[in-house]
Amino acid sequence: MKLSTRLWLYGALVPSVLLIAAFVLVGVLLDRELRVSVDRALLAQAAVESVSLFDRLDHAPHLHLDRSPLPDSVRLTSATGALYGPDGALLAHEPESAAVPPTLRWSSQDAQPHLHTTEFRAQTVRELLIAVRAPDGRPHMLRLAASLQHNQQTLLAYIKAASLTAFLIAFGLFALQLRHARALHGRVMRLHAHMQRLRAGELTSVPPPDDQGDVLMELRDAIAEATERLRVARDEKERLFADAAHELRTPLAAMRTDIDVTLRRERSPTELRETLGRTRGEVDRLAALASRLLDLAAIRQAKWLMAPQDVVAIIGDAVDAIAATAGEKGVKLELDLPQRLIAPVEGAALRQVVDNLLANAVRFAQHHVAIAVVRQADAWQLRIADDGPGVPADQLEAIFEPFHRPNKSGVGSGLGLAIVRDVVQRHGGQVRAVSQSGQGAQFVVTLPLG
Repeated sequence: MKLSTRLWLYGALVPSVLLIAAFVLVGVLLDRELRVSVDRALLAQAAVESVSLFDRLDHAPHLHLDRSPLPDSVRLTSATGALYGPDGALLAHEPESAAVPPTLRWSSQDAQPHLHTTEFRAQTVRELLIAVRAPDGRPHMLRLAASLQHNQQTLLAYIKAASLTAFLIAFGLFALQLRHARALHGRVMRLHAHMQRLRAGELTSVPPPDDQGDVLMELRDAIAEATERLRVARDEKERLFADAAHELRTPLAAMRTDIDVTLRRERSPTELRETLGRTRGEVDRLAALASRLLDLAAIRQAKWLMAPQDVVAIIGDAVDAIAATAGEKGVKLELDLPQRLIAPVEGAALRQVVDNLLANAVRFAQHHVAIAVVRQADAWQLRIADDGPGVPADQLEAIFEPFHRPNKSGVGSGLGLAIVRDVVQRHGGQVRAVSQSGQGAQFVVTLPLG
């Protein structure tokens, strides 16, 4: 079933059917209440008549229906009364012009009233029969009847008003829901068309604008954001593949050229050893690059288990590991660490971040590297600063891209800072570089405490 059809069905047809059912139920209840009101009036009149039927001095039976001093507006409409003797003969009736049965025999002679609806003289009437005993003990029959024409007119007026109201409401529901269904169906189908384009691999388009301010607009914005992320991820992947191919091609080309030159003529053992040494260096470079690529892939795909750990201990272990290398270069490691700091981290990944940042800092430092941990209100920071040449201002963001190196002839794979950024982002934090050319560089990692 189409979405527009479902919206029309459940938003207009079903409510209209329920509305009509409600009007019918109210009509049935109204008819019942009108009949109950007539019954109450007949019973009240019967109570009055039964007390005064034989109150004359000669005990002659008589009725008082047409002798009330009250205005007609407060009396039972179209009510007639008739009294029948023990033999069923008519003794009295009011009004005098009213049509009543000439005789009436009723098998039940108890005092319980009997109410029923009947047809009399082409009119629907509500009839009350009750046995009343005369002073001499003989049973008489009192018949009171009221026309239900007024009830029928009231019910007919209600049916006309309810039908018109139900029709107008149903028509309004159908019109509004049809318009709403078409608009909603169009919005959903536009999102569906965009998702079909995504399935086909087209990531350049965005969902059509939507300013309705409802959950569909939020869904559209989420899809647009997801599309942009997919496009960026695809572009980054393609760029990573291209950069990786370039980085792999360079040492392979150097190895092949060196081997081809060596094979052109006989070489001495010393020359062969030199060629093999250079080839071994390129192989080591390829191995390091492959290892870094595997690390980057593992970080982006692995499922992490974050747990509260002492980050000061992790950083301290990383400092101990780099201390020998720093000492060989004459670089002093200056520490400003608290005794203990517990935060939710993935320990091995955080250690990799610290190792990469420390390795870069020691590599470029002239005399010292400062390592500090600062606790904030809801986060903590790791700050690693060196007194090296620094990073040009236009490359402070680019250095976190894979295979990017400010100095193309420099050492390293160009993946260390890319790994740092990915790990920090997986932790819900951020990393930034602060530097002025010639005045060293500082890397600031901010991670949440909770």
